Amino acid sequence: MPSIVDIGLGKVGSNSHPIHPSTVHLPIAFLLAGSGLDILSYFTTHSAFLLSTVTSLSSIFTRNATPIGVLYHLSLFSYASTIAGIFTSFPAITSGLFEFYDLVQTHGLDFSNQKIKITSIHAALNDVALFGAVYNVISRYGREAWISNGKNTLVSMALFGGMGYAAFLGGGLVYTHGVGVQRMGKGKEEKEAGRVKEIAEAKKEL
Repeated sequence: MPSIVDIGLGKVGSNSHPIHPSTVHLPIAFLLAGSGLDILSYFTTHSAFLLSTVTSLSSIFTRNATPIGVLYHLSLFSYASTIAGIFTSFPAITSGLFEFYDLVQTHGLDFSNQKIKITSIHAALNDVALFGAVYNVISRYGREAWISNGKNTLVSMALFGGMGYAAFLGGGLVYTHGVGVQRMGKGKEEKEAGRVKEIAEAKKEL
């Protein structure tokens, strides 16, 4: 019977495929789309030229596009995307915590270790982005067309940049540092041999 940690890491039976990478795509997509549309809707509201341009582009898809309709749908889609991003974040955060726990079990909570350091920054940025998304949803609830104000737009800008950089760091953890890979077959054997070598070298330095 696999433990809760093993299940969280995707280690079930002969399978050992990490769960976390497969759970991050939806929250990244929804939160980036929501914050991007939020920013666009705010500046469209305050720029006649931008409103005219977006309305003209929208008329390609529907002949009935109007400035009011464009603003309404930008706000609606940004609000809905942000809500979807919040709900789809929970599997990503949960599986990410299991991955971080596994890293700490292997390397200790040593922030001089690049894997631990980068993972901590990656997690912190995502957590802050999630809190920002929750703030935007709560503060916009009950407003006409769920329209965003200046504060919401600033939060969305920070969220957009933070999520983008967090995703970049997450990719680096996998492709540069090999976090969450080589868990089956020969790859697993090579990784375990590398760990034994690291431990032996660390003992020599003591």
